[in-house]
Amino acid sequence: MSYARVVFVLVALVLTGAVLPAPVMAMDEETTNETAIEGAFTNTVPVDQPRESTFLWASERNTLSVEFDAPNESNIYEVCVRNESGYRVDCTDKGVSSGTQTVEFSYESLSEFEGSSNVSVVLWNSFPGQSEQIASDTVNITILRKDGDIDGDKLSNANELSNNTSMFLMDTDKDSLQDGAEVKNYGTSPTTPDTDGDGLNDAAELSNSLDPTDPDTDGDGIPDGVEMRLGTPPNDSTADTDGDGLDDGYEYEHGTDPVDPDTDGDGLNDGLERKLGTDPTDGSTTPMLVFTGGTLLGVVAVGGRWFLASSEYQLEAPVSAPQLFEPVGTETDDGDDESDSPSTPPEFDRDELQQSSQPVLTDEDKVIQLLRDNGGWVYQSRIVEQTGWSKSKVSRLLSSMDELGTVEKISVGRQNIVAEEGSMPEGAGSPFDE
Repeated sequence: MSYARVVFVLVALVLTGAVLPAPVMAMDEETTNETAIEGAFTNTVPVDQPRESTFLWASERNTLSVEFDAPNESNIYEVCVRNESGYRVDCTDKGVSSGTQTVEFSYESLSEFEGSSNVSVVLWNSFPGQSEQIASDTVNITILRKDGDIDGDKLSNANELSNNTSMFLMDTDKDSLQDGAEVKNYGTSPTTPDTDGDGLNDAAELSNSLDPTDPDTDGDGIPDGVEMRLGTPPNDSTADTDGDGLDDGYEYEHGTDPVDPDTDGDGLNDGLERKLGTDPTDGSTTPMLVFTGGTLLGVVAVGGRWFLASSEYQLEAPVSAPQLFEPVGTETDDGDDESDSPSTPPEFDRDELQQSSQPVLTDEDKVIQLLRDNGGWVYQSRIVEQTGWSKSKVSRLLSSMDELGTVEKISVGRQNIVAEEGSMPEGAGSPFDE
């Protein structure tokens, strides 16, 4: 390499080193002097949808707070607020020291911003002779009227907020009922699909004529949702779906199946088992009853044979205990009859035996018997005295027998004469009968 070439390279390197630092320094200075500004409204409407826009009530007082960084403490700054059309709504000067500064703009209402979807805040350097825009920020806004209805569900924006429903969904809880109808018409929760928690959503309950705010519409102890799954009527408190003699509510409470008349499949329906006192959920009931019934039948048979044999002995000839159970056709040894003392048969009261075998008399039979014991007729008051029945019972009974023709009843003065058919005494008729 020649001397001239070396000198050229050295000069070029020197010149490069002198020139390069200048842009770097300029960049640092520009970075240092960069200014940021940000605006935000303080009274916002909370919404449940993630949106970039800030929601504001048109009629409520609000404040726009603006923050900016002041790089030069000797400057005077101007902060302005513009609507979407660029119109200056507000401006204010701010003489500051360096650092973060705050300016606030208060509004009684946001009428000046109606129709705008954004608001701009602009920072100016208003130093005399050097006025220039140095920073700006845009705030996206949506201005709402409280009596408006964005989603058209018949519930105002303000009511949506108080009911925690969405202003942008007609059916917040997705139960097929609009929010407005749930709040105003049905009294159900617009944020919970099953208001009463019975396993049926509100729309299903209404379509089945059930109460969506009462988990047990018919009050039988079975939740509506359970009744719909079982197939029992959820609006009939006395229903017996399986026809076993037990209400559905009773079966549900006691653990039997309200749609199966024989829960345990033992051949006895649940209602019968309840009357017997057996367990309708235990399938071993029938074998136990067969065994118990057989045992009882055997005892009754032996006792009945003994009773009949004893009665025959008393009415005809004495029979000893060994003879009672002696097989038919067996002959007894008649020897030494004289030496054996006769056995004493059990004693029976014939009147008691005869009385116990008489049929039970009905009330009508008792009246007829009383009439026959008194020559065929008596005063009605005597029947009350003799039977001990109430006057109302005697009156109803005699009226019924009179209609059937078993007795006759006429009024004589202040008393009634009652007679068996055809036994009314002569001259007992009412004088008004002639």
